[in-house]
Amino acid sequence: MKRLFTHLILSCFLVLSTGFTLFAQQVDVKGKVFNSKSEPLANVSVYLLTAKAEAVIKTAVSDEQGAYVIKNTPKGEFIVQASSVGYDVFKSTVVLVDGKSVVMDDIHLVEQTQTIGAVTVEGRVPLVQQRDGKLILNVENSTLAAGNNALEVVQRAPGVSVDKDENLQLMGQQGVNVTIDGRQTFMSGEQLATFLKAMNGDQIKSVEVSTQRSAKDDAEGAVGTINIVLKKNRLEGFNGTFLASAARGEHFRGNSSLSLNYKKNNTTVFGSYGYTHNKREFDLGLERTIPSEEVGDRVFDQQANLTETNKTHNYKFGIEQKTSERNTMLLQFSGDNDKESSLNKSLTDIGPQLGIVDSILTSSSKSITPFNRYSVNFNNEFKLDTVGGKVVVDLDWSAFRNNSDINYEYRTTDAAGDLLYDPEFERSRMPVDIDIYVGKIDFTKGIGKGKLESGLKYSHVKSDNDLQFEQIIDGEWQDYVGRPNHFVYTEQLAAGYVDYSQEFGKFSAKAGIRAEYTISDGNSITLAKRVKRDYLDWFPSVNLSYTVNENNMLSLSYAKKISRPNYRFLNPFAYYIDKFTYMLGNPYLNPQYTDGFTLNYTLYKMYNITLGTDITNDAMVESMGQDNIKGESWVTRENLARNVTAYLNINAPFQIGKIWSMNNNLTTIYMHFEGPIAGEYADLGSVFFQGRSTNNFKMGKGLSAELSVNYNSPFLYNVYKIHARWGTDLGINYNFKDGRSSLKLAGTDIFRTQKNNISTDFGQFNSNIRQYNDNQTVRLTYTYKFGNLKQQNRRNNTDSDEKNRAL
Repeated sequence: MKRLFTHLILSCFLVLSTGFTLFAQQVDVKGKVFNSKSEPLANVSVYLLTAKAEAVIKTAVSDEQGAYVIKNTPKGEFIVQASSVGYDVFKSTVVLVDGKSVVMDDIHLVEQTQTIGAVTVEGRVPLVQQRDGKLILNVENSTLAAGNNALEVVQRAPGVSVDKDENLQLMGQQGVNVTIDGRQTFMSGEQLATFLKAMNGDQIKSVEVSTQRSAKDDAEGAVGTINIVLKKNRLEGFNGTFLASAARGEHFRGNSSLSLNYKKNNTTVFGSYGYTHNKREFDLGLERTIPSEEVGDRVFDQQANLTETNKTHNYKFGIEQKTSERNTMLLQFSGDNDKESSLNKSLTDIGPQLGIVDSILTSSSKSITPFNRYSVNFNNEFKLDTVGGKVVVDLDWSAFRNNSDINYEYRTTDAAGDLLYDPEFERSRMPVDIDIYVGKIDFTKGIGKGKLESGLKYSHVKSDNDLQFEQIIDGEWQDYVGRPNHFVYTEQLAAGYVDYSQEFGKFSAKAGIRAEYTISDGNSITLAKRVKRDYLDWFPSVNLSYTVNENNMLSLSYAKKISRPNYRFLNPFAYYIDKFTYMLGNPYLNPQYTDGFTLNYTLYKMYNITLGTDITNDAMVESMGQDNIKGESWVTRENLARNVTAYLNINAPFQIGKIWSMNNNLTTIYMHFEGPIAGEYADLGSVFFQGRSTNNFKMGKGLSAELSVNYNSPFLYNVYKIHARWGTDLGINYNFKDGRSSLKLAGTDIFRTQKNNISTDFGQFNSNIRQYNDNQTVRLTYTYKFGNLKQQNRRNNTDSDEKNRAL
């Protein structure tokens, strides 16, 4: 491990030294902007574009005298573009920057003679950006993201991956805090996956990925945070967007949505509705060997096929009211109604060794699972001054209602197909009710030369899980002894924080402390057993940044973080998947604590290199158990003693010619687990690699294409060996001349290689899993924008929308 750290650090500093050499000599491009009457124009947007591809490199805004300065411009050939509402776009000839400051000829913008829509900036927003320590995936206009659900969109973000159970991972690790517009979802695991699959990906503007944390942020998330930023419509008048999408995998899939927005003066009313019909096929192969001295070794060779159908309605409506120049109120309601039905059929050959069959188990399970979510949010922002001081009050109520009904049927025969005993019939019903109340207040104020941020937060969560399980005995349904379970979990969390930041020349520092007091109560009513906890944790964080110049920036950060167990992981009863496999909760599972260190280097505001390590104590990991006589096996969660992860992430965009832009995200990870697990002692580690290259091609006026290739090398995660996988996606987009409609055609997993293959050979556990989740699809998406598409001709400040995080 020391050798790995040495190599990573040497590599990082090699890149740093190279960057300093390349950009040591930098100059400015300056000039003035006038109208046709030679009067100076203020607030004109000025863009520095590459000469060949016309990609945006830097921006500036003219002052009251019409003057602009594009600072620290590197050597090369560029184009200067100027635009302002009501004027034609201006483009200069190619400008050569060769190490000396350049003074441009005066720019004279020509007034437009007729009303036009919003000014279009021809320089394209990069697919991936680095800002404020976050990597940001801009998916608003992505061809491959169109028509997909939120889970499919999010996993394209830098450093993000999804495991076999659809759990989100960041830098190869679990324990990710997923937020929406900065608000915590309070979900993880299966609940989060179900929620994201029910969300229309076309609602998403961008996905922000961060392994850093300040005291203002929730301490939840051992490795970092994935923030989903939803689209905001800021156009005046009435407007909207209609989308229709159809796809074909093993089965038909389709979705449509309609969003409406009306803005008049200080009032904005908005709403949206979407419907999704998604039918997928999952293929699973499982081989496992259970040793037994009593009955002899037994091999289970299972082939399963799961057909899953989701019908989802999602909707949102709200009002934003600016009650004064200083105060803005927002009230919104959102909901999702998802009905999932599935049919799982499997055939399991059972015998002393692979290929020799003593008996055959034929299993069938049918389930209907409605998943409903409702959320109300109230937000009020009051500006204390004109330099960023403000008080924000945010109140949330969320409710999740899930009621799963499953019917099981088992038939056991001999190798010739004759029944060994009567068929077995079982059924379960598991209603889950979750209510979440959250209130917080944040205060921001300039203090001296720095900025103070402080706030308070309180949340109350109640999860009520009442599992009912029955079997047919003598032709009648009766309770299945030992399986019904009623479990109620409540959690209260009170938090407070203080953050202070200040610049010292080229240095800047931010330090803070967050306190979280947690009271939890896990009550197994069936067992008459309760596990109560209350604990106070302190979470310090610090970030130091050094700006060598505008194009070379370094930052070093530290933060302590926590990951609390999923409510379901604490439930002490078994959740059966089939006759021989189930999930088992652990009421004594403790939170895990992580010390995270991150070194970040940004080169030319384009290339981003992150070197980090996370040291986790009491790591929550997936563990296994099995009954060698009954042949049953189960999965549970345990606290491992220690988990250490080191990673190097490089995000590098490139422009190849005028039509081809590329973004490459490469991550090298070392992960080491040490501690008791599954009755054995683990001391395991491995190095692995994740990479994704996304390529955009501007093929002609209105026509573009997108190609994405990803690869994950094999690695060892805890006691599981994750096999290599790769995939290729391709999409074509055409924007019609009316400027309102577009058509996108996309194919995902073209070569059918996105397979989740896993094996384990640890202690007495020996298994092989082969899984494919129907990723190969072809999708056609049509989008139409209607109503007023003209941007209001006013500018309150010089910050573009891309520079600000949506609240």
